[in-house]
Amino acid sequence: MRLNVGDVFIVPVGDGRAGVGQIVARYGGAGYYFAIFEAVLSLEDARAHARQALGQPILFVALSLDGKLHAGHWTVVDHAPVGDDLPLPAYKVAVGTPENVEVVDFTGDRRRPASKVETELLPYRKTVAPVRLEKALRAWLGLAPWLEAFEELKPAGRMTTADLFD
Repeated sequence: MRLNVGDVFIVPVGDGRAGVGQIVARYGGAGYYFAIFEAVLSLEDARAHARQALGQPILFVALSLDGKLHAGHWTVVDHAPVGDDLPLPAYKVAVGTPENVEVVDFTGDRRRPASKVETELLPYRKTVAPVRLEKALRAWLGLAPWLEAFEELKPAGRMTTADLFD
């Protein structure tokens, strides 16, 4: 299965419904940024109307891997342009020593020295298993307990690449 930026997929939540996600960017050879939207539809409607869900607010954005898609747990159902206003994250990275910190864009290509505030506020880049996004969606729906680890998947309040690079 070849996955592409713009692929729209559904995430079954186990109760006859599914959330809608999209591959919004790539990282390196095997990493994908997934956006999960607030829309939750019946499985039948999700397959037919997933594209319309892309207009909903984004619940979660994370750098992840393609395991759930390749295993068939999540299904690509459409392809659509990726929105220009996506909150793609920025990160910090220590270069050589812990005191030498740089800001890095979501692709890992653009970087610059970090300010003291950026060093304190930005997270290190982390790749999460796709099942964490699925569990976070289930928890958001009240189908499972909410875990503190799901907070880092929320784009609200995070510094983004657009905020920190021209």
